[in-house]
Amino acid sequence: MPPKSAEESKRRLLEAAVDVLQTDGIVAMSARTVSQRAGVAQGLVFYHYGSVAELVAAACVSATQGRVDRHRERFEAATTFTDLVDLAREVQLAEREAGTVSILGQALVAAQTDETVAQASRQALDMWRTPILEASHRLLRAGSPFAGVIDAETFTELLMAAFVGFELTDPVRPDGLADRSFEALGTVAAVLDGLGPMGRRALAATLKRHRTP
Repeated sequence: MPPKSAEESKRRLLEAAVDVLQTDGIVAMSARTVSQRAGVAQGLVFYHYGSVAELVAAACVSATQGRVDRHRERFEAATTFTDLVDLAREVQLAEREAGTVSILGQALVAAQTDETVAQASRQALDMWRTPILEASHRLLRAGSPFAGVIDAETFTELLMAAFVGFELTDPVRPDGLADRSFEALGTVAAVLDGLGPMGRRALAATLKRHRTP
């Protein structure tokens, strides 16, 4: 059925672009492919988005925003390292099934040669960074054995790099490695969360002694 308005045709193109990225990959992205899947005229790609790269960028941002919003309450509720590991596993499974991280991963590759997609990739990463940073501030509050050793911003960047890298290497990792990795992290998190006051002080002192000046 033809779109009833310009807004509908624009929305259809965006949804079709997300679908193409999820099912066929960025190599299949073209004005013809997306417009056919959206059921609209090919010229509308350029009318609404200016270029295929702009459409890829919009699809990356749109898909990411929807998924971050879905997990926002869980991020806001994370107050322990165990919470964070459980949430990371939940997000990893959900985003793999939805294909959203795959879209971001493809955008990051395309960003190496396309500034439009690079800007969208930065925006999409920032969408994930915001709730992770808020959780990091809670975890590294005063009294944490890591306080004064690593700040929330640095901790967040490490988490972001691990998350993206983990997903990008997923197709070539041995089966079961992800489960074993999260189980190991869960054990470490449980130990950290279970430290009493003396244990926290001892760990903090050890970390500070070995901190690079």
